[in-house]
Amino acid sequence: MPTRLALLLAAAIAAAAPPAHALRVFTEENPPLNYTEGGKLVGAAAEMVQAIGKAAGVPMTFEVVPWQQGYSAAQAGRDTCLFSTARLPDRERLFAWIGPIGYSAWGVFARNDFAKPVRSLADLKPFRVGTVQFDAKVEYLKSSGVMNVWTVPEDAMNPPRLLLPKTDPSYIDLWITNLHGARAVAEKAGVKDLKLVLAVRDAPVYLACGPYVPKATVQALQKAAEALAKDGTLARLVDKYDAKFK
Repeated sequence: MPTRLALLLAAAIAAAAPPAHALRVFTEENPPLNYTEGGKLVGAAAEMVQAIGKAAGVPMTFEVVPWQQGYSAAQAGRDTCLFSTARLPDRERLFAWIGPIGYSAWGVFARNDFAKPVRSLADLKPFRVGTVQFDAKVEYLKSSGVMNVWTVPEDAMNPPRLLLPKTDPSYIDLWITNLHGARAVAEKAGVKDLKLVLAVRDAPVYLACGPYVPKATVQALQKAAEALAKDGTLARLVDKYDAKFK
């Protein structure tokens, strides 16, 4: 018969082991952090998450979906995570946070013929501002008193809305998005005549795992994230994709 010590040791090893099946990881099209290119998931945060999983010995599968779908699924699933996720006070208890896995700069864009002065978030209040459902930018704008926020499931839907007649219910005056990836998203949607009117903030982003992901798995992933930041992998990936999108 095994001793009590042996049983306790076996239980500890089992608890610390990565899941027997892969984590289901959701993300969206959001260059330069995470996006698809030639059918492959790439981007600074995407590569960082893949490296974290490999270093921690935690298998992962990836799904690129609209942000709202991924955000909801990450909270409800048994072994589900989401990136690139801004860490805000209202979200703190919803997820276990791993990272940072990258950095997101936010900017507000308009058509080239937009002539109104925009020097601060307060100047956004009279305008219809477009962004993505369940995106951190919605919470951030509303907490700053900007309530006229109009959301869509995917960011690629926003640039064409800037070109609509003002009488169209889908029209927006401004678009808040990832500063470095905005032009690539707009050009892919067939919109080229845009200008940056306000740089909003720079913030770290994270891999956010749902409440049913085992603590031992979260700890292994965070330990790997810290090691990859320390050895320069995170900085190298950020520099690589920032250079590509400048």
